[in-house]
Amino acid sequence: MTTSSTTTARAATVVRRRPGRPVTAALVCLVAWSMSLTALGLELGFGLLPADDPGYYADPVYFSLDVAMGLLNAPAAALVLARSRHVAGWLAALVSIGFAAAALSLTVALLAQERGGVAGLGFWAHGFSWLWIPGSFLAVTVLPWYLRDDAPGPRARLMGRVGAALTATVTLVAATRQQDGAPANPLALDSAGLEAVGQVAMVGLAVVGTAAVVHLARRSRDETAEARRALATFAVGLGALVASFTVLTFWPEGAGRDVVTALAVPVLYVSQIFMPLAIVLLVLGAGLWGVDVAVSRATVWTLLTGGVVALYLLVVWLVGRVLPVDDEVAGLLAAASLALAVQPLRTWLQRRVDRIVYGSDSDPVSLLARMGEQLRGGRGSGTLPALVDSLRAGLRLGAVEVIAHEAPAVSARSAGRGVRERSGHDAVVLPLVVEHREIGSLLLQALPGQRLDLRTVRIARHLSDVVAVSLDLAQANQRLRAASQRLGEVRHEERRMLRRELHDGLGPSLAGVGLALAAARRRLAHDVPGTLELLTGLETELARRTDDVRLLARSLLPAQLDEGNLAEALGVLAQRFAGSGLRIGTECEAEGLDTRHQIAIYHVAAEAVLNAYRHAGASRVDVEVTSEGGGAGDDGREAAVVLTVTDDGVGVAPDHQPGVGLQSMRERADELGGTLTVTSGPEDRGTQVRMVLP
Repeated sequence: MTTSSTTTARAATVVRRRPGRPVTAALVCLVAWSMSLTALGLELGFGLLPADDPGYYADPVYFSLDVAMGLLNAPAAALVLARSRHVAGWLAALVSIGFAAAALSLTVALLAQERGGVAGLGFWAHGFSWLWIPGSFLAVTVLPWYLRDDAPGPRARLMGRVGAALTATVTLVAATRQQDGAPANPLALDSAGLEAVGQVAMVGLAVVGTAAVVHLARRSRDETAEARRALATFAVGLGALVASFTVLTFWPEGAGRDVVTALAVPVLYVSQIFMPLAIVLLVLGAGLWGVDVAVSRATVWTLLTGGVVALYLLVVWLVGRVLPVDDEVAGLLAAASLALAVQPLRTWLQRRVDRIVYGSDSDPVSLLARMGEQLRGGRGSGTLPALVDSLRAGLRLGAVEVIAHEAPAVSARSAGRGVRERSGHDAVVLPLVVEHREIGSLLLQALPGQRLDLRTVRIARHLSDVVAVSLDLAQANQRLRAASQRLGEVRHEERRMLRRELHDGLGPSLAGVGLALAAARRRLAHDVPGTLELLTGLETELARRTDDVRLLARSLLPAQLDEGNLAEALGVLAQRFAGSGLRIGTECEAEGLDTRHQIAIYHVAAEAVLNAYRHAGASRVDVEVTSEGGGAGDDGREAAVVLTVTDDGVGVAPDHQPGVGLQSMRERADELGGTLTVTSGPEDRGTQVRMVLP
């Protein structure tokens, strides 16, 4: 069972992936982390960042932000580049390296300024203000238009080009600006008009970034739930980034800028966390090849760290403004507040991040609720297929299959696009147990290129009991349908036999008896001896017809055929003749016959036994049902079931004319494409009836 709609088909991967570049991914991560950790080590080792304003752009808050962004974006870029050549991977690499280079540039400049003159001091001092711009602004203005699984349209390409041009303009202005109090910038240009161009470009970037947020919001309405989550995450991060950049750029000095900056910087920090997370989810989709737990935990840790720092600073600032206490008391109050808030904050963050990374079905309870909604929807495919579909979609697996170990052979499979047969490392088989009976197996198969993680297997194991009960119910329903169908066919054949026997046998006999009684009444007055003789014949005829009714009752279809048990039904046939002096032996080796074959075999066997009792004077009848042939091979014959009924009676007369019973047997064989022959028995003794059904 696979879903055919175009939208659902993109659920596994949101953006088309081509073979990645693992070596490039490793180099990007190595370079970005080396520069970020070097910058952080220099700062911690030498205490380079001044507590007061050094006279140029060297803020400890922004330095910490640059180091964090270099460390966070590098793994995201490496993940994407290792699996794909999408432009998002290259832009994430540019973002991580740009922020790391900006942080390292500042520490090198401050160290050189402290230890003595170093060539290029002015370049390093100003690099902190612009090296991060290309990657960060391209991610805001260009990347949103190219996060697709197909080629962007003309309008998207135009907006991307405009964003790239504005980013280049802002980068040029920032790189050629001379910071007040800073060493001479070797790239500085003395042009007042260039500064105005930079301001206009920043306004344009804000407009393009806002348009990109609106574009992502509109796109998410037509996407799957998984793609919608990733797009929403990216749109939230992008919107926060645009808002914080706009506020920090255009908010005037004074007028509460300190408060605005204190609020905008945490927003900037959080947005820079959400954007690489969203890029990974959008490009790789569910293809995180087992690192989704690491992604989730790293994101929660980073957000929690930033939240704790921001909350501490906020509480200290508020306490210092509201209460007449010193800094030490304010710090103690802030620490107490954090002790109370950190665990609820962590739980809240973990739920939100898990929802983004894993989807709405990140725990068994929500997955069961989703399954319940689908089952209540009354899907025509049945309960078990709906359960398998929802399990695959909820756990974001490549394929889920349920296989029954017992008859009837019930199975259900749900597989995504491009999923092939299972292999040892990407599949897990869980037993399905009901009332201490292992009735089937639950196969879990990862998406192509991935391996099953312990979390997914654990959730599936929790839900395997629900799947087992559903499989047991599906088997019970199938057995019930088969029994109902068999019962209908058996009862139909029984009514057909009764109708034929009454119409062709008992009916004409009773009509003849009625005519004979009318004749006897007319002859009674003038021919008493003839009337007595006629009445004696009628008595004999009625006795014979009474026996026929008794034999008809014996040949009715037994209840064992309702359950599809031909061997027991033939045994019941033998028991019905036990008191008549006719010994019947039965042997049934054929298995797996459908209802029509079983009914035909039973009727022909019953008719042959009845003929042997009525006409052949037999004392022994043997009924045997076997299989012969084997399909392909076995001299090319198709598999067939053979009924042989042999008696030790008087045999078949050469001038014998077929009666109603023999004609009925031939009709039943013809209905199923078989043949029926009546010959002398072994050594020309008795009669043998042989029916072959394909």
